[in-house]
Amino acid sequence: MMKIAAIVAIAVAIAPVASAAPSSAGGLDAYRSKARPVLVFAPRHGDKQMIDQLGRLTAAGGELADRDMPVLVITGDDVADLAGGDPTTRPSGKQLRKLYGVADGTFAVVLVGKDGGEKFRSDSLVEPARLTALVDAMPMRQNEARAATK
Repeated sequence: MMKIAAIVAIAVAIAPVASAAPSSAGGLDAYRSKARPVLVFAPRHGDKQMIDQLGRLTAAGGELADRDMPVLVITGDDVADLAGGDPTTRPSGKQLRKLYGVADGTFAVVLVGKDGGEKFRSDSLVEPARLTALVDAMPMRQNEARAATK
């Protein structure tokens, strides 16, 4: 019950966060070469699938952080970074929906690589282990893991 309350609190907390449009229209340029954003698109604040997906991702927070995978939640024109981050470096929800071809009023999860390319997409709930396995199979991630053990 406590876990559900925490997830609902996260969903409510991100509801009023509107992003400022970035200085460039390049999408997720601020994350390029630094992170592998997980984009969670939801039709509206408080969407059941969004809350469920955020609960799963929050539970795997350490695994995602180890792989440089910030979670961005897009509802309408609002964009929230669950880790905080500078809202002036994020595009609007409308820009992200257009860039990734996600229609208004739909749910989707998109994984973006450090190269800025789309690596995975689903229109249903995704287990974090599936996302981390995809990242772990990427050559860039394998190089990072090797470098970390030296």
